[in-house]
Amino acid sequence: MGTLSRLDAAARGLHDVLTDPTLGACVSRTGKHGSLVVSAALTPEDVRDAMREAVRRARADNAVLVTALLGHGFTAPQQSDLYYMVADSTTGSTMSAVNVGQLLTEAADEPGVEGVIALIDTCHSAGAMPDAGRIAGGVRAGRTRLSVLTAAAADQAARGMRLTLALTDVLRDGLAGAGSTVRVDTLLTKELRGRITGQTVGQFDYDNDPYAQEQLWLAHNMRSIPCAAGGVVGPVGRHDLEEAVTMWRADTTLPTTLTRAALQNLYDFTCQAEAQNAGDLDWHGRVTHLVATLSECARTVVLLNNVLAEVMTSDLLRSARLLSGLPHEAEGPELLRDLVEYAAVREPRQYEPAWKRTARFVAALAHLSGTNETVGKLREWARDLGVVTDFNDALAEYARKRQQDGLRLVVSLASALTDWPEEVDAWLVGTDERLPVHGRFRCESADRVGTGRAIGAALAWARGRLPAPAQLTNVDVAAPAHLLASWRPEEAKVDRRLLGVNHDVVVRWSGRMDPAENAELNDAARKALVGMADSATVPVEWIGTSVLDDRQILEQELMTGRYDTAVGIDHHPETLPDVLEQLLPYAPIILWPRPDARHGHDWRTLVQRTWRTLPDALPPAYRKRWSPEHNGCAACLGDVRAVWHDEAWLEFCRPFEQRFVTGPEEEM
Repeated sequence: MGTLSRLDAAARGLHDVLTDPTLGACVSRTGKHGSLVVSAALTPEDVRDAMREAVRRARADNAVLVTALLGHGFTAPQQSDLYYMVADSTTGSTMSAVNVGQLLTEAADEPGVEGVIALIDTCHSAGAMPDAGRIAGGVRAGRTRLSVLTAAAADQAARGMRLTLALTDVLRDGLAGAGSTVRVDTLLTKELRGRITGQTVGQFDYDNDPYAQEQLWLAHNMRSIPCAAGGVVGPVGRHDLEEAVTMWRADTTLPTTLTRAALQNLYDFTCQAEAQNAGDLDWHGRVTHLVATLSECARTVVLLNNVLAEVMTSDLLRSARLLSGLPHEAEGPELLRDLVEYAAVREPRQYEPAWKRTARFVAALAHLSGTNETVGKLREWARDLGVVTDFNDALAEYARKRQQDGLRLVVSLASALTDWPEEVDAWLVGTDERLPVHGRFRCESADRVGTGRAIGAALAWARGRLPAPAQLTNVDVAAPAHLLASWRPEEAKVDRRLLGVNHDVVVRWSGRMDPAENAELNDAARKALVGMADSATVPVEWIGTSVLDDRQILEQELMTGRYDTAVGIDHHPETLPDVLEQLLPYAPIILWPRPDARHGHDWRTLVQRTWRTLPDALPPAYRKRWSPEHNGCAACLGDVRAVWHDEAWLEFCRPFEQRFVTGPEEEM
């Protein structure tokens, strides 16, 4: 038989796709009987030994076996059985080759094997179709499954490894209408027949296993991933790749849709001597690097969609972005694709591993959503890219942060009925106590200074109750409306510094701790928060002077549920204390600009752009506002004030709803 010049590349390409965790998800093996056997010196026994080892592995794992036979094949005169040819095979001796039908029948009949999928790319390959009668008469009495895909009819030649190359492209790009997986079925066969001319692609399917948990599938379907239909490359990656290609070779243009196959073709082209010796060599290297990076990004996106299918949401992705430190501009029209792409293309920094930032993002997803099994699968991804240390470091960092975030001090100024309080109450939340530990601290004077000192005493008391090396970072300050309108708790002087320098301060309304009425208020707030979480848009209802000028109509609208989400006041009203008194029992979140904020800015746009980062982004914004750089800031988040009641705060308020106000004190 003649030399098959495309055999080696076709075999390796198919093996890459089948062992890609995001596509074929087969286990790659090395060694004498590895998952890829390419040799010009094989014997029939070598093929049978490799097959026996694969069957043994599949049986041990109760797994599906996927096998592919690529090369030459023949059928004997007056027979249709296919014989697979190796080094010394001749068409005059069936013993010098391997009977494919028998090989597949024995594999499918082995107890413990969950099914067999066979891809046969040889001449006369339809002769590989096993006899269903032989399968039914086996040791499993036919209770097995077998799918076979063949390159040509029993009387046809197969040329140029067309089946393997076409199949590899289909699996890389996905199959329209196939659902979440690609199977050896009529849909796949029709697609391949449309791509291959001169030979008839065939398909055989046998399914007689009543206990099978799912259908036999060959690969995850890229077309079931939202971003796949329009290509696997987002705006950031395309912009950078187009720039690099233009600088390398001005006469080269990219395809309209960048699929995985298109990226692979471009990468193969950059590796050819013709491409390496033409154009700007530095930009050639940049193109090669970008294509490889974007291909890996596409693979990562599919992996994450599969591993996190049950928990993947937009909020999860945005939370992971914030936790991993990616900027807001990393978000794009296809959230997962564009976040992965931004981390890989724009975030790498000098002298650090190329995939470190992506590893931090993937670790954030694992931390926020994953079981140990999920973390293990994503750690395998990190190991393949050489960033397992960065992945594990990020997981450890996030675990420390979760523990630290769960620990907070709640300071209440609820006793300040008209001016400043004479004492403050404090609860330490996030310890192992059944109820938060409570303390009460006298103000030396009923004013701003005395209140600051009492808060400092509460902080010292809380730190004294924490074991080393735990640190207290989060402080919730609850106060009446008249103080919320005029006082910024993070600017309270505590010892030598302002409270917000070393602590993240979130402002709450003390009225939600009032046992006289807060149960109804907080139940309504919980319902509102659920609706806000499900909202595809920023759920802020903005009000201006025209609304505030008629307080009776506003009250009527509040009572009928008009403003039951987040309310934004687009200016700083002179009657802010009265406005807050009116709004706070209804809206769980209220925002407004500081009185000294720059006029003329569109606060709605600023809040809309940063909404997904709130309230976590407010404390650092306030700290930044104290720096000299704020003088040149056009529109600053530090100018936005907020009273924020989230699920954590409402959960803290729950004992007060049950009138267990003295419960925390009894724990002392």
